Amino acid sequence: MKYFIALLLITKLTYSQEWSETKLNDFSSIEFPNKPEKSLQNADVYYTASDDYGVYLVMIRNLGNQKISESEFPQFYEGFMKGALKSVKGELIKQNEFTTNGIIGNEMVYLANSNPQLPNLRHKRIFIANNNLISCEFWTNEDIEELALSNKEKFFNSISVSVKKGIETGKKEMNSEYESGFIVGKIISYLLVIGLIVGGILLIRKLTRKKNKNVG
Repeated sequence: MKYFIALLLITKLTYSQEWSETKLNDFSSIEFPNKPEKSLQNADVYYTASDDYGVYLVMIRNLGNQKISESEFPQFYEGFMKGALKSVKGELIKQNEFTTNGIIGNEMVYLANSNPQLPNLRHKRIFIANNNLISCEFWTNEDIEELALSNKEKFFNSISVSVKKGIETGKKEMNSEYESGFIVGKIISYLLVIGLIVGGILLIRKLTRKKNKNVG
């Protein structure tokens, strides 16, 4: 019986979902399984969608005057990810670098233990492009991890980014200014992730309430 149910779920995944590309801004796009809800939280742009397999979340933040050179990306990412884990009492499962469209980013898989009402198994990818921090997340539950795998892969693999000419992302020699930037960047990364988590939770709760209302 359980195999029959699994087959039905997979069939539903294959035939009922119509993925479509969503333009995030003038240089990036990603695919969602249904039309995402766009919102603004403290100048951050959020795109959120959900289905039977999980929650899909993209956050874009313009870094403004905070210029981060390519050589500083790894430390910035590390600080951001540590902040994300700490904010949800997370348990890290794995973490590594990845490359999308020639841009180096960081990804991790972790368990979130702060709110049992939200999906606890979370996949997160972050990268910086054109002085914008982009965070893509897929939240699901451990008990349907295998069923949700293809959706997670499709979501992350659909990311498309183009680097604008004239934007400084080249390698620079580390001087005193950039050495101090490491410290400042690490502090700012913690502040960034706090805003991301708070905004994300508010959006997910909104989606949950909407879904429960439709069911009722």
